[in-house]
Amino acid sequence: MEETKSDKKFNRREAILNSSYICGVVEGFYGRPWTQEQRKHLFKRQNHLGLTTYLYAPKDDMKHRSQWRLLYSNEEMTLLRSLVESARDNNVNFVYAISPGLDIVYSSDKEMDTLRKKLDQVQSVGCDSFAVLFDDIEVQMQLVDQKKFKSFAHAHVYIANKIYKYLDAKVFMFCPTEYCETRTFPTLESSPYLNTIGQCLEKDIHIMWTGPQVISRYIPVGHLARVGRVMRRKPLIWDNLHANDYDLKKIFMGPLMHRSVKMKELTSGLLLNPNGRYEANFVPIHTLSDWNAADRDLLPHESGLSEDTGNLFNIDCNTETLYIPEVSMINAATTWIDEFITPSVNNAQAPILTADVAGYVPDRRECVWLLDLPESHGVIRPEPVAPADIPTENIVQSAVPPEEPVPSELNSLAADYSQPMDMGDTGENLDDESMLSMDDDEAVPLMFSGLATTEEDIKNQRLSLLTALCEIFYLPFENGPRVKTLFRDFTWLMQNASVMKKSFKEIETLDPLQSEWLVRYDAVTEFLTNSIDAFFFITQAPNKAILTEIVPYAFEAHGCCVVLIAVARWMMQGNAMDNPENYLFDDFGSSDESWISQTGLKTDTLRVFTVMENVEQMFTTRIFLPLCMFCFDIRPFTMADKDYISGMVTVMLTNNQDLLRHRAKNFADRNITPFLNSGAQHNFVCEKVDESGHKPVCYATGHADGAAFNHYLLTYKEQLKEKYKGLIEDKTVGSARLSQEHIDFIQNSQTPIEIEDWYPRIPEHIFEKYPAWVETYFGLDSTDAYPMKKVLHVVATTLAMNGSHGYFIAISNEDVERQKYFYEIGLNDLGLSDCERFRIMGQTIRSVSRQSSSSD
Repeated sequence: MEETKSDKKFNRREAILNSSYICGVVEGFYGRPWTQEQRKHLFKRQNHLGLTTYLYAPKDDMKHRSQWRLLYSNEEMTLLRSLVESARDNNVNFVYAISPGLDIVYSSDKEMDTLRKKLDQVQSVGCDSFAVLFDDIEVQMQLVDQKKFKSFAHAHVYIANKIYKYLDAKVFMFCPTEYCETRTFPTLESSPYLNTIGQCLEKDIHIMWTGPQVISRYIPVGHLARVGRVMRRKPLIWDNLHANDYDLKKIFMGPLMHRSVKMKELTSGLLLNPNGRYEANFVPIHTLSDWNAADRDLLPHESGLSEDTGNLFNIDCNTETLYIPEVSMINAATTWIDEFITPSVNNAQAPILTADVAGYVPDRRECVWLLDLPESHGVIRPEPVAPADIPTENIVQSAVPPEEPVPSELNSLAADYSQPMDMGDTGENLDDESMLSMDDDEAVPLMFSGLATTEEDIKNQRLSLLTALCEIFYLPFENGPRVKTLFRDFTWLMQNASVMKKSFKEIETLDPLQSEWLVRYDAVTEFLTNSIDAFFFITQAPNKAILTEIVPYAFEAHGCCVVLIAVARWMMQGNAMDNPENYLFDDFGSSDESWISQTGLKTDTLRVFTVMENVEQMFTTRIFLPLCMFCFDIRPFTMADKDYISGMVTVMLTNNQDLLRHRAKNFADRNITPFLNSGAQHNFVCEKVDESGHKPVCYATGHADGAAFNHYLLTYKEQLKEKYKGLIEDKTVGSARLSQEHIDFIQNSQTPIEIEDWYPRIPEHIFEKYPAWVETYFGLDSTDAYPMKKVLHVVATTLAMNGSHGYFIAISNEDVERQKYFYEIGLNDLGLSDCERFRIMGQTIRSVSRQSSSSD
């Protein structure tokens, strides 16, 4: 488009609006369709971005596919008319698709009449563009059809041509059964089906194509030239790059990638079939706009960085434009910030998240939006609650179910249709917040002293968080660049962890390997901190529509990040041995669809920790477990943290300060001091951090040699008996004599009066398979249960990294709830202690043979 440089009258937005190139969005995924409000919101966004086509094709909308013969009711027609008019008002061509291929009798005149009547209805509300889809159907015709048609392809051509001529459509699209190269038979060029379609289909009908695969990592220009020759026309790309309907545990928020701008010369258009979660599509749709408005790709010798920030999007640039995916993603994320910080229209309260979608339900208390984040991590308010009308067995630990059941009778054109987490907005005023300007007083953030307060600093902080989020949920075949670097560096840190055992007094005394280790460590922890803060950013956002759709995925990522950063901190303290294995898959650019299951933050977290043989079970156990809705962090602790951690247990029904201090000291002497004094190296505390400071939530300490610790306790208990002689003999604490109520309370606590009752007598055979002894403290509520599981993940991981093949926990025999908790998260019942006061529960984390071989 060289002429545009000198043509001062050139207007790119107007040129795209008048272009015959089809570019926009297809709602073509399996699963819950979008709502009316979301579609209208999409039309406004498309208008803003110069994306001029919307294809209505939700697979599980019953009157589109499974019950295509049913006519729409008057009420449904009213809603459909509203959609068509909304699209038209926003310069978007509404294309209605019907998918009759599941059970149509191709040779039946009655079926053809039914199809005409259905499309007449749609045409009567002002729709003038249509599509007939024959994807994902059986390829065997019924006997009656075989008598009339030479082949399956001829039957499809017959239906499509008949409907095309009958409707006299402005735009008409056709999706073949062989819609990508891997589905052609026997090959692309020799496919009888595609060659028949190309030869016999009316020349003005657009034929849809997904590329080399159903989900195509690359769509090469050479591939499109081959397709065009077979189809006898330019294909229309149905792009599944960001679709997530095949794995609902994932969303994809990276930029449009591996699609050269040159594709536009060999295609009639490109329609993006994105995530089923509407709010997750901001970056994909905005980068599609940049691609559509670009004149060319970035050349190999050119730099993608530019100081020019005058135009965020190509659509508003009237000089030569380039498509650079990474830059386009940053620009989109910059714009997305405004949408996050704009309250949801017509609904100031957070929506209820139902268990069938997210697995947890936060309450409706208002939360404070902090536009600037604390220096570490923030607390998410409100706390979660599980409503009585949701069975506990339906609330699962995993934030997103592996297969979200979709009712077969979904009808997104029904007046009462909504998403499980839908906001219930009317949609009439549902403007795209990214297109709105905020009043100055609305944009002023609530600040904390000592934090960045300039507008530029706040913007950069938010941008860093959102780009981290996009790179975590990048694309099906690959992680974002910084996530790739994260796992490469983390693996290297594990492989060279023992170098941090060397002591050094000053930075100048570091050896080169230590220096490199610390540089990589800083990069790892910086990205992980950003990712953890991104969870806080999302959950505190005033825009609850975004919160409800993004937060279940961010929750799972947050859990992975806190485990990774805790292990990294532990290695930095010089506690780890080298772990030479490298379990990461190098990305060689494979376009094989099986590669999709090999990528993602959680997948790579599992892979990097496969030093534990049951790591996947530890990270994915599906049980009833309240999901905490606050941001937490995990770090190693030392003896300096003893009093801080002991403060968790000072809550008692008494105002006696001596008794409170005794309770905390007593707790530390039993649960913390013996482990640290005897050489335990696997000690972690989980903290909730908000504007008021740090607060310990739960902790775990682990001694790798439980037998040695058991022997140490023999001497240690004698020391304790001397220390607590007054309590044991006189029932006094300080100058106060304990009442019977206080004596009973202490006796029934984790630290009873009799020292011998503090610790279990562990059977010798336990140490053979479960050599590590772990102690924990947490509350059985929504605040502690999930963080405790993550702390236990960290302890188990670090034990496995140092060669331990199992650990055990001793729980009071009367504490049935904690026994149940540990059983549900994967620990096995190992029986009673010899003293029969404790239940022993354990978990294997590494086979003995593997442990032996790794130490050779």
